[in-house]
Amino acid sequence: MNYTHIIVSTKDYVSTLTLNRPPANSINLGIREELDHAITELEQSPQTRAIIITGAGEKGFSAGMDVSDIANINKGPNGNDIFNRIERLSKPVIAAINGYALGGGCELALVCHFRLIADSARTIMGLPEVNLGITPGWGGIQRLPRVVGKSKALHMILFSRRLQPQEALAMGLVDRVVPAADLMREAADLAVALTKRPPLAVRAVLEGMSVGLEKGIAEGLRVDREWSKKLGQSKDAMEGMTAFFEKREPVFKGE
Repeated sequence: MNYTHIIVSTKDYVSTLTLNRPPANSINLGIREELDHAITELEQSPQTRAIIITGAGEKGFSAGMDVSDIANINKGPNGNDIFNRIERLSKPVIAAINGYALGGGCELALVCHFRLIADSARTIMGLPEVNLGITPGWGGIQRLPRVVGKSKALHMILFSRRLQPQEALAMGLVDRVVPAADLMREAADLAVALTKRPPLAVRAVLEGMSVGLEKGIAEGLRVDREWSKKLGQSKDAMEGMTAFFEKREPVFKGE
């Protein structure tokens, strides 16, 4: 598919998905449709083992829902469904937050497995919807307390706090603050390191953790047990054991 509102590129098993509606990369019907399609492609692609999501330009990761496109809000793929799919991907997803991540943009970052943020005055995170008399609609109310804790999440949402990078780090909203010029290199380094981990085991961890957090520990443990049986019979497990005894780096193929 030829994309208009996003850019997708893949190199060395790392796919970079860039929201491409500068300056703010606000999310309209076109982005939702293209994101939904791209997620399917990346999930199925054997050439993708890790994914980076970022925004075009230097001002915006994403400023959230495009209010000028409100007439189309109930058309096409639902934002909640898209974000749920990203959170449940079987491949690790890294948010490279290079500018405003507000509203739906912050919610997009929340569904990524890792969050790196540029150390810049233009880089701000927040869920400011209550200022408009509405609430975060794409999962922020549920996900933010799981990341930073209930009271911090309530304070951030109810008072529409906008966080600078170091504040976001102190709250636990992001994993790392890096110089703006180094953001994509740092994200790529992390992604490449993840691609070298055994793909099946990575998938098992992501699925088990996701199910456990969503459905409870008993259901998560059931998924873990099922994966443990599968992994024990995999070629990657054999390669890992062989490499250990041969004192070399394993080469995992996801088989």
